[in-house]
Amino acid sequence: MILDTDVKGRQVSFAIPKKIYTMDALRIAAQILAPKIDVYLEETKASFEVTLEAKRRDAGLEQLEALAGEFGNELLNQEYRFIVGRFNSKISSLIITQTLMAARGGETPAAPPAEESAPAFKKLVADLVKNAEAEVARTMPRKISDQGTVLPPVKEDAGV
Repeated sequence: MILDTDVKGRQVSFAIPKKIYTMDALRIAAQILAPKIDVYLEETKASFEVTLEAKRRDAGLEQLEALAGEFGNELLNQEYRFIVGRFNSKISSLIITQTLMAARGGETPAAPPAEESAPAFKKLVADLVKNAEAEVARTMPRKISDQGTVLPPVKEDAGV
């Protein structure tokens, strides 16, 4: 990875090949490192042009290069996670299907016990659901905290 650093602007720029990395992996890596950097992105036909801007005012050449390396590592982690997910998707789906089938009793699930259709049982279940809903409403945060810096919109390349 060839780095172009601007110490005065606290920025480091580099190109990421589209053949290897996805936009989703870039976005996740940017979100994870949002406390340390702002990420700016431009897209060409063959690559993503990434510019990282350090949030620390005293970031020098070594820190900028370290941030670029940290971003590259996180980007690699996220892309690998996607690859493993795609690779294992069929077996994961099969395991989940078998688990759900077993949980309901296989192909011919058993009828619910007679006591579960009694009015007293139904009232008890309704009361438990009502209490759970009240507890969720009581403990739910009133305001969702800020989730970090979002990537700016991608600029269209005139030459593409």
